[in-house]
Amino acid sequence: MKASTCVAAALLALGSLMSVDAAAQQQLTYTTSWIGNSFGFGDGKWMQQDIQAINVAPDGTVFTNSPWDESGSEIGAYKNGDKIAVAGATHGWGAAGGDAIASNHAYLYAAMSIGNQNNRLVGADYPPAGQTWFGITRRTLANIAVGALFDSGIGNSANATKNSFLRVNAVATGTDAGIRGLAATDSELFASDTSGNQIVVFDANTMRRLRSWSVAAPGRIAIDTDGSVWVISGFGTAGASVLHYSPAGAPLAGTLALPAGTLAADIAVSPSGQIFVADNGPKQQVLVYDKTASGATKQTGALGTRYGIFHERKGAPGNWRLNGITGIGFDRAGNFYVAQNGEGPRPLGSSTVGQGAVLESYAYATRFNWRLQGLTFVDGAAFDPATPDIVYTGSKRFTMDYSQPPGREWKYAGFTLDRFDFPDDPAFHQPRGVRGEPIMRRIDGRPYLYTLDPGAHYLNVYRFDAAHGEVAIPSGLFAQNPLPGNWPGGQPAYGEWMWRDANGDGHVDANEITGNPSTGSTVGNGFWWVDTPGNVWLATPASGIREMALQGFDLAGNPIYSYAGAKTFAMPAPFSRIARIVYIAETDTMYVSGYTGSLPWDAAHWKEAGRILVRYDNWSSSPTPVYAIALPWNTASNPQVTPVGVAVAGDYIFVAELYTPKVDVYDARSGQLVGYMTPGAAVGNTTGWVDVYLGISAVRRDNGEYVVLLEDDARAKILMYRWMP
Repeated sequence: MKASTCVAAALLALGSLMSVDAAAQQQLTYTTSWIGNSFGFGDGKWMQQDIQAINVAPDGTVFTNSPWDESGSEIGAYKNGDKIAVAGATHGWGAAGGDAIASNHAYLYAAMSIGNQNNRLVGADYPPAGQTWFGITRRTLANIAVGALFDSGIGNSANATKNSFLRVNAVATGTDAGIRGLAATDSELFASDTSGNQIVVFDANTMRRLRSWSVAAPGRIAIDTDGSVWVISGFGTAGASVLHYSPAGAPLAGTLALPAGTLAADIAVSPSGQIFVADNGPKQQVLVYDKTASGATKQTGALGTRYGIFHERKGAPGNWRLNGITGIGFDRAGNFYVAQNGEGPRPLGSSTVGQGAVLESYAYATRFNWRLQGLTFVDGAAFDPATPDIVYTGSKRFTMDYSQPPGREWKYAGFTLDRFDFPDDPAFHQPRGVRGEPIMRRIDGRPYLYTLDPGAHYLNVYRFDAAHGEVAIPSGLFAQNPLPGNWPGGQPAYGEWMWRDANGDGHVDANEITGNPSTGSTVGNGFWWVDTPGNVWLATPASGIREMALQGFDLAGNPIYSYAGAKTFAMPAPFSRIARIVYIAETDTMYVSGYTGSLPWDAAHWKEAGRILVRYDNWSSSPTPVYAIALPWNTASNPQVTPVGVAVAGDYIFVAELYTPKVDVYDARSGQLVGYMTPGAAVGNTTGWVDVYLGISAVRRDNGEYVVLLEDDARAKILMYRWMP
């Protein structure tokens, strides 16, 4: 039976309602653009989503490494503000990038790992069942996508990096034994075996092991102008130190005295012989050390604004306002390079991909040279209700100038996540450890940010004040079920709960947590929505729709909600399961998408927005269905066609498809299909999946233009369509 026929049948009991078929479509006339990445991919380039380590070649080429980039740019090369190469063969089929990188005049050496995808990959290229390999891939500088093989090299027999991987550690799957530091001369390669508490030295040409020496949890390595070796010991700890060795491993004088509170993230030596240490602690600076005539070292200064991006107007980006330093380096001309990801180096065992990558170059401590940004990943975006000229993602604020050409309309204006003042931000303790999908509201003129995790299990609430600048202050949390682990203390062992920051300190205290006494159970895979007056709605999968009305504000400015004041609307006909809702309070209109008895839910498609969308008028008093739309659905095709997100703005409904790069547009007044939008040439005619529950938003500008924003799961950006009906 056709989907439209099923919809009509499901609605027969409700009277003579229109069923809209999505079969015949026409492409609309619109402009494709994007937000949050220095490149759109129309030129074949994208700025990677995370940088864990950099190496700077003498000519200013910056090589980067990270364990994961969604489109395979774990290892990239950049020069003069441009992306010039992607290494490849570090993504998929068991392969991943890593946390260290180095080069000499012939080769690029990068940390990486090889797994077997839960024992599904077998053969000489892969570790045996239950095991993961950590080691070093060697590439030619002439073409970093090509492996520089060696006698003991293994792996990747089916691609251009065959037999160019050096296995350093073979460990049980789930153990992080990655290399956390690399440095190279033309004859030797120094590697930090962090989990093995040793520095291992290899012949840079044959890759044979030469020697090793003990260092407690070694991290980054730098080779001095005299050939001696500097090593960060105590990787990832507040007690880290910077030690000095001969190339043979003999301790030398000159150990650096780090100020209290320093979190040493990287170390570099300038052409003049000064030593630089990246401090990823609260000060967010790069410490400068000079050598004395006696061979000792002395701190003589620091690069960067004290407290980085959190100085004065907290969260405001700008030159030398550093944020999560992961790598530093110099070229032969003395230009300084710094990589950031909003967090700092990945802790052992963590799978984080950072809070957005930034790569900058300065003419040492003076002139700004260039900056590249890849700021969003698995992030939705939302417009500030005060103006469509301001866009929020989970942790960023952008200002818009729609007069600019595609990809140049946006400017990074704010980082709203503060890990130093608010380490208890619920986002850090939820899936992915980031804020992802925003709903921005103005209540009594004041801005409030609500965010969902990718699967919409949790709704976080944030307020703003002048003292914290751009930073969103943790204000509240709604949880459909307990968070995994031991955070926060005081959450119920079972069932729904909420938190409100009653004392206004932005931290979660046990006495601020309230369980839901009326359910005593988890809600399951529901979906949160916040309407313009600030009321919180929860669409439960099978128990109807609940409204928690805003009760006012406490003395700290936090919105007040109560389970006792909640109102539940029964499952509206014809639905048997709800997936998404959009409630327009100004017109008392509810849009519901989901499944019916004849269009049933399928657990294999758990994240979809459903197979039918119905508009209801007079929702709060007497819900009246107006029309039903058969949403695009074909699970037999390749790729499958299913919807994942719904947005309503002005006179139109915008439905994002999941596996296919397409937005279907319907007239919100009649339910009639208007047409569709797909990515244009500016973004390479492609985009990644919209892979989250709240991955689409839309607004109508005063000039009548509609702007539609979508999560792009592939290339660290927000996809943007601009359409004038």
